[in-house]
Amino acid sequence: MRAFRNLADAEVELPAAGLVLVGPNGHGKTSLLEALLYLEVFRSFRGARDRELVRFGEAGFHVEVVTVAPRGVAAGYDARTGEKRAVVDGAVAPRLADALGVVRGVVFSPSDVQLATGGARVRRGFVDVLLALVVPGYVAALAEYRRALRHRCHATGDVADWEALLARSGARVAAARRAWVERWAERYRAHCAEIGEPLASGVCYASRATDDEAQLAAALERSRAHDLARGTTSVGPHRDDLRLTLGGRPLGVYGSAGQWRTAALALRLVEAETLADGTDAGGPGAPVICLDDAFAELDAERSARLGRLVEGLAARGSQVFATVPREGELPAAVSGLPLRRIRDGRIAA
Repeated sequence: MRAFRNLADAEVELPAAGLVLVGPNGHGKTSLLEALLYLEVFRSFRGARDRELVRFGEAGFHVEVVTVAPRGVAAGYDARTGEKRAVVDGAVAPRLADALGVVRGVVFSPSDVQLATGGARVRRGFVDVLLALVVPGYVAALAEYRRALRHRCHATGDVADWEALLARSGARVAAARRAWVERWAERYRAHCAEIGEPLASGVCYASRATDDEAQLAAALERSRAHDLARGTTSVGPHRDDLRLTLGGRPLGVYGSAGQWRTAALALRLVEAETLADGTDAGGPGAPVICLDDAFAELDAERSARLGRLVEGLAARGSQVFATVPREGELPAAVSGLPLRRIRDGRIAA
């Protein structure tokens, strides 16, 4: 890696089982995980813009991972031009979408509570990134939908043409989301129970539209006058949500802080299982598990239960990376991993 955040330029060998990275806050622990998983979908899992990932005073950054397969994926960003490109197995990818998923991983962190408490956009983003990795054609359908959405209310030509594109691509997006939720809802419920939630937990795909192309086209036509007057599109998968419930009630409204964290952990566990399943796209196997100070805000019982679940993922082949500020705070689940220290962006044994 080169010129990525505050990390020193270096080649870092990552043990097969994973490692624990110990160091003070602000010295690069999370940045290392961010550099590794940048190569999954070529953006920061922390939501940072590419320009913000460039070390101060540098013109761009470069990150690369070579796996044991062996396979290699690299990404470079030029801050002067805003150009970003990916290289897979030595060949430049024609499109970033062609390079998605060579690296696959799941990050557990305290900020995941936003999956339970944040708006629908947060949960849609969670599902969209996941489906981009496991459902063939999803990236293209989502990009087509977003392009049509931008143009529909500002079209100078026939609005019906953009509505037809919205209906076709939107139906594909909504159908893929709904199918994923229905397939994994029971695993979400089971994980909530395993983490210690006694009340019935639920997840469903909440949509005011439909994943039937003809019906979505009709709904867009009916809302046309209303939407054009307001410069917006009121129906479609961009309005949908991943609805989380607890005891039949909205989790975000009636849940406690501990219950929100349980739900977020359960979603991340389902994400890991989806990536490991790989049946939709012949995926590369068990994903990397990144625990970014993930145990910090959990009570002892939830921490122990999460630890056992992480051990189960590791037993099925996942490489595990964990960050902690002090060695004395090492969770039992990762105590057997090789330990590295980081200070001022430099990693040492």
